[in-house]
Amino acid sequence: MKKLVTTTAIGLMLALPVSVQAQTSTNGTANTGSAQVNVQANSTSDMFFKVIPHSITASDLIGKRVYVSEKDMSTSKPIKAADQNWNDIGEVSDVVLGMDGSVNAVLVDVGGFLGMGEKTVAISMNSLSLVPDGDTENSYFVVVKGDKAMLDNAPAFDGNMSKQLMDSSQTEASAMENTAATAASKAKAGMEQTGDNAKAMATNAAEKSKQMASDTGQAVKNAADKAGEATKDAAAKTGSALDNAVDSTAAAVGMAGQADAKSGVAVDIATIDADSLHGEGVYGPNDDKVGDISKLVKSSDGKLSGVVIDVGGFIGIGAKPVEIKASQLTVLKNDTSITVHTGLTEEQLKSLPKYEE
Repeated sequence: MKKLVTTTAIGLMLALPVSVQAQTSTNGTANTGSAQVNVQANSTSDMFFKVIPHSITASDLIGKRVYVSEKDMSTSKPIKAADQNWNDIGEVSDVVLGMDGSVNAVLVDVGGFLGMGEKTVAISMNSLSLVPDGDTENSYFVVVKGDKAMLDNAPAFDGNMSKQLMDSSQTEASAMENTAATAASKAKAGMEQTGDNAKAMATNAAEKSKQMASDTGQAVKNAADKAGEATKDAAAKTGSALDNAVDSTAAAVGMAGQADAKSGVAVDIATIDADSLHGEGVYGPNDDKVGDISKLVKSSDGKLSGVVIDVGGFIGIGAKPVEIKASQLTVLKNDTSITVHTGLTEEQLKSLPKYEE
């Protein structure tokens, strides 16, 4: 079902650039090396798109394994398997957008594979290469050029924007209070020179300056508090809106073009390529998506005994990993795709114990 969302609403909201640049000619033809893709101009509005060539969606990118390579990679020549010199460093966990809608970076959870401690690093989108997968249509490998030392020294990503805003506001208020104290000190020196009348006037002025500084500092703090709450509410609403959009779009599109009871045949899950199963969506009794396969579990004799499914969370973030047996899964396959089904509902899966390695 990974191919299902490439033309959905989430693709319209979070279309990402790939490393292969396309040049569009005046007659509406996009040149991509030796291939040409004709793009029909949108005569109705610049707001909506029927198709977005040379793009991927955030939901396709999240959950992808990320490899590091010390050599340059070609993004035009498909390969059938990860290069033996590549190192698997972790998994894409989120996408960071700028306030103008541009893609600033992707977040990658690294650690364990190269002896590093677990941490999340932000890698710029321009540093990633998407190498086509020659075995799977519309699939690709995510590769970044570098080495282990680069990742060891990479800073952990800190997304606590509200705390930074509060720290900045407190610094500004402190500066205002220091200014007020300086004004009071100068006023006191003037009082000693100009007598009782000047002393009374200076005292009054100092008190007013102090009160103004206090009021200003409180106003700045209140504004920072409101900004922090607004940022938190906006993030929550945005996450909820995206989640609802994904669910609504998936319900509208349904299983169109995918292997189902009519167009597909049931196959033994052990015959399916492991790379194809990893990250595949799992569907419950009512064809509702209940999770994604994040790990294959094998018995002591090397045979597939079960899978780990990430259940719940928002587009894979904060999900709970649970293990179910291979016998509880049904795999349907047609000429173009596979789908994985289970008789367990999302609530039943959530009630299972958390998978521990």
